[in-house]
Amino acid sequence: MPTFPIPAPTKLITTMAGLAVACGLLTACGAESSDVTYKAWTEGGSLQSVRHDYVDGLNGAVSTPAKVSGATWSTQEDGGHSPRIKVVPTGKGVAHCLLKEGDRVLDQQKGAAGQPVTCSAKR
Repeated sequence: MPTFPIPAPTKLITTMAGLAVACGLLTACGAESSDVTYKAWTEGGSLQSVRHDYVDGLNGAVSTPAKVSGATWSTQEDGGHSPRIKVVPTGKGVAHCLLKEGDRVLDQQKGAAGQPVTCSAKR
């Protein structure tokens, strides 16, 4: 099979384009993504359900129901670019949610009695 010489500038451009794509796929060339703390709690009731979005490797964002019991729940996950949490209270309980990155509050909400509440952020 015949081979054709590839000019040096074309090799450089192709290599740089490949590195740019690889860096994008590897989350900014090794930049560590920081974890997000997801918190849910209720006043005057218990948690009926909690659903949170986080990053799951090459699969991208995953929205998953949490196993809840009682009035509080929390976890720490890689929240990716759009962490989100939805909290549903039992009865007339007042639901709260909080998203934090280190000491920085990304979002915090308090719902109305018996109503779900959602916290979300863009990073």
